[in-house]
Amino acid sequence: MHVCLQEILSGQRNDGAHALNHTSPGQSSLSEPSTQPSLSVSSTHSLLSEPSLQPLPSENSIQPSLTLISQPQEILTVEEPSLPPSPAQEPIIHLDEQETVSQNQSPVSTHHLGGPVDEIDLQTILKKLVSKGDDNFSPPSNQINVCPDNVLLCSLRAFKRKSFDPEAKLDVVFVDEDDNGEGAVDEGGPTREYLRLLMRAVHQSIIFDGHEKERQLRLDTQALQSKLYTWVGEMIAVCVIHGGVGPHFFSERLFQQICGVETTPATVDEVGDHTFRQQLMKIQEATTVREASDTITEAADSLNIVGALRHVSSLEEKDSLLKSAADFFVNGRLATALDQFADGLQTLGLLQEIRENPAVFFHFFVNEEIPLQAKDLCKLFVVDFSVQGSNRRNRENATICFWRDWLIDVEEGECSPVTLERVLEFSSGASKVPPLGFPYPPQIQFIHEDNRIFPEANTCIIILRLPLHSSYECFKKYMMEGILQAPTFGLA
Repeated sequence: MHVCLQEILSGQRNDGAHALNHTSPGQSSLSEPSTQPSLSVSSTHSLLSEPSLQPLPSENSIQPSLTLISQPQEILTVEEPSLPPSPAQEPIIHLDEQETVSQNQSPVSTHHLGGPVDEIDLQTILKKLVSKGDDNFSPPSNQINVCPDNVLLCSLRAFKRKSFDPEAKLDVVFVDEDDNGEGAVDEGGPTREYLRLLMRAVHQSIIFDGHEKERQLRLDTQALQSKLYTWVGEMIAVCVIHGGVGPHFFSERLFQQICGVETTPATVDEVGDHTFRQQLMKIQEATTVREASDTITEAADSLNIVGALRHVSSLEEKDSLLKSAADFFVNGRLATALDQFADGLQTLGLLQEIRENPAVFFHFFVNEEIPLQAKDLCKLFVVDFSVQGSNRRNRENATICFWRDWLIDVEEGECSPVTLERVLEFSSGASKVPPLGFPYPPQIQFIHEDNRIFPEANTCIIILRLPLHSSYECFKKYMMEGILQAPTFGLA
């Protein structure tokens, strides 16, 4: 049986290196088990979303909801910590009813994407898709052995197994430089880290081209032969449904293509091949028929390949030629690749939901993620305090003040290269709060031992342990060093 409660300890060794502890099934770092019922609705405050059970108001308001767990509370502990919630417990979803933070809306008209959003949101759809899978069983074929330096290749070997089941739970095993690794199935810390790294690897794969934040498909004959487009599509579906990790890098055209809706006319600027794009731009800049004919002759070989080579007798015909050439390059020649990609996205029923609810998924696939704010993390974690009036409580109060001040410094760039996303990664394995929330309420606990000066984290049950220091300067120093020294889940 795999041990899944691992602890990432950032630098408790003499050399300051990142260390690991394991929490056995009979032990827990939770001071109080969650008493929230599964999928319960609380009246806590949300940071990033409108209430997810309310209908979205209009066509232009299509931002998916991202909910956080709850506002900080005080938990008094005087006894040994109790057991964590059962691994089989459903994820606890906390939906807010009051405080919201507005999100940037895309200026793109949504009438191409299916019209206004009805009484459905991203959380509702993802809960339905998640319910189709089996969260309690992980077959041996679903073990994914991951080398952090080559996540995509390691994933391909697992996804290509005949018995790999995308509906079942993943068993992620990270392997470090010394070939040390350990499975982690039940609690999800390594899985969250893996899905985040996998989406990053997908973003950089050879099947995409274009701007970093507006990727479109790129034609690669070897990728077509190996059906890499299909495998990558399946990986995206698994990331979305198993971890709530959205791409956030699709171009609007690519999103329209997978939705099966009519795309906007292609432009010369969208042509990915630099040489061909330069040839088309020269034709576009021609101001006379003679000049246009000369530039067309220069590009004759390329135009012939795309089926757009022809004689022009007017500037209107020149514009028609450019439109045909750009449309074939951007749309026509990618038809087979797009079909393969769509086949992969059908995994777990994702593509059907995208096509039925394009406005709901638009911001999840197209728009860049909204950065975290200091107040997001302040409200995300439940603080596990000692008894009021005790010596321990006094030091913990000071440490929480340090923590909140430090988060503000991080947000303002005073602790670079540490970011708020990196703080959350250290604590949970995820850089964003998933749309369905975390399986357990994230907690802050305190380290009272004087010889433990760095922060520690258990990413499975999402506990961040803060060291106690007498000054803010020391707290800031060791928080930064601890997080920067922590490997990217080099061990699981």
